[in-house]
Amino acid sequence: MQEQIEHIKKLIDQGRYFEARSKAAAILQVSQDLKLKQLYALSLSKSGAPEAALEFMNAVYAQFPDDPESAGIMGSICKELFKKNQSNPFAIRSRDTYFKNFTATKNYYTGINAASMSAMAGQLSKSREIATEVIALLLEEGPNTFWAWATLGEAHVLTKNKPKAVEYFLQARKEAGMDWGKISSVHNQLWLLNHFVPVPNEIMKLFRPPGVVAFVGHMIDHPHRKERRFPAAIEQKVKEAILHSIRSLNVHIGYCSLACGGDILFAEAMAEEGGEVNIFLPFGKNDFIKTSIAFAGPDWVNRFNALMDKFPVTYLSHELYDGIDDIFSFQTKIIFGAATLRSNSHHDEPKLLTVLSDVDLKRKEGGTRDTIGLWPFPQHSTNINPDIFVSEKTSEVALQENSIVPEKKPVHRPVLYLAYIDVAEVSSPDKEKLVNGFEERRGEEQNAYLINEPDGSAMLVAFGTESSLTEYVRFILSSIKSLVNSPPYKISLHAGPVYLEGEESALNKMLSGSAIQLVKEMDRFTTRGSIFASEHVAALLALKGKIFSVDYGGVIEFSEAERKTTVYKVSFNQNH
Repeated sequence: MQEQIEHIKKLIDQGRYFEARSKAAAILQVSQDLKLKQLYALSLSKSGAPEAALEFMNAVYAQFPDDPESAGIMGSICKELFKKNQSNPFAIRSRDTYFKNFTATKNYYTGINAASMSAMAGQLSKSREIATEVIALLLEEGPNTFWAWATLGEAHVLTKNKPKAVEYFLQARKEAGMDWGKISSVHNQLWLLNHFVPVPNEIMKLFRPPGVVAFVGHMIDHPHRKERRFPAAIEQKVKEAILHSIRSLNVHIGYCSLACGGDILFAEAMAEEGGEVNIFLPFGKNDFIKTSIAFAGPDWVNRFNALMDKFPVTYLSHELYDGIDDIFSFQTKIIFGAATLRSNSHHDEPKLLTVLSDVDLKRKEGGTRDTIGLWPFPQHSTNINPDIFVSEKTSEVALQENSIVPEKKPVHRPVLYLAYIDVAEVSSPDKEKLVNGFEERRGEEQNAYLINEPDGSAMLVAFGTESSLTEYVRFILSSIKSLVNSPPYKISLHAGPVYLEGEESALNKMLSGSAIQLVKEMDRFTTRGSIFASEHVAALLALKGKIFSVDYGGVIEFSEAERKTTVYKVSFNQNH
């Protein structure tokens, strides 16, 4: 049992909340171990189901009210519900839970949480009283850790002692170094607290999260390219311009692909600056090398491999390229959305850095112009124009090796936006509504498909555009209402290239490929009444922030190495 519990704890530490929840639930069928119950409740809350976590934890906490771990988890669940619903009773219940434990244990963690939750509940005098006691306890012990310094800083904010608050937070920031996890954690707490108690600006600036930047740029000119746009000879000048932009924008987290030219230069520059790089590839590695790197020579391939070994890589698909070009546009949207999603978690907006020819940008239409049009924050956009480095005297480097233009195969495999809807508990009239709603939105869509599982337990809906998918999801939320508790459906969302086979009818088409397999497997982890999205769709929804909000749910790791995805819980903003 202890070994199983340690495994579940490790899954939670790794952010794999869905797997932790699933494993804990299975073991709870044969064991009622307290630690197991606590971990199950914690994984429920962290995977986007704090309501279910509270319902489960109520009985556990009632049975073990003096257990510090139970109190901490119950307090955090109520705090999560307060943040989600802005309901004062949850703030008071969270405070009372933390305070009861603090009174019994004098643990500064539950103490500072009790003090802050008191402030958020509007009980400022009680907040100052608890914070004063926390300060006395920590000073008596002698603070010597990051969290002790940060707790002293927060306590002095609550007692309105600005000089001491700044002093202790300065020490905490010094201790944190480049640990962005700790910095972001403190920032998010201060950001929330600042809505109820003024937090000095100099403290907020101390814990300003790392700046996030999305990057897109031209590849090195292919030997068959007639007009020069990014000749190999200007590589060093472009690299210097990228480094200058990274420093002036003060960004530390980057999102990009890894083609020869702009992408690799950006990733190398970020690495030189000690930054974090998140790499996205549109299809399998070997095919990507053939299409986007090898023509520029073996040195670029070596640099590509070095970066692949150094930074995390997300594949939009592990399948072949097959000459399907729409996946490159899909990749750009994912990069933009992923950067936005990361910035949203910091309550900030990302930057965009590009290396794009001004000649291309001035064209009325085309890939480059369309790419920039996808960016939702035009006020945070910086372009490096390679045209200024190109001259008639620019010496060219002969590129001959592996310079064959990739052959495009006639494979029908578009990028589709998928919803897998579990309708096992949905009534027949409501199922009919779902079908009718699909037909209404099919319209002029070139690729729109609805496929029912043979046993009628679920339906797969696919659209050729993300806007059609999001409109259909909004339709489901507004049309299928529950009379009791949560709605009867559960929805999993994903997107990627899909193979089309069979009859032309949207109700008889066969859809296959890894994207279809993944969205169906996600259904096993999705809770009833909820919508969960893969990181691909969550990134796209982040670009529609006024309509949908997405919250981190955890990592799902499937049996095969390539089947791993971060999952987010999706909510519809009713005011839009």
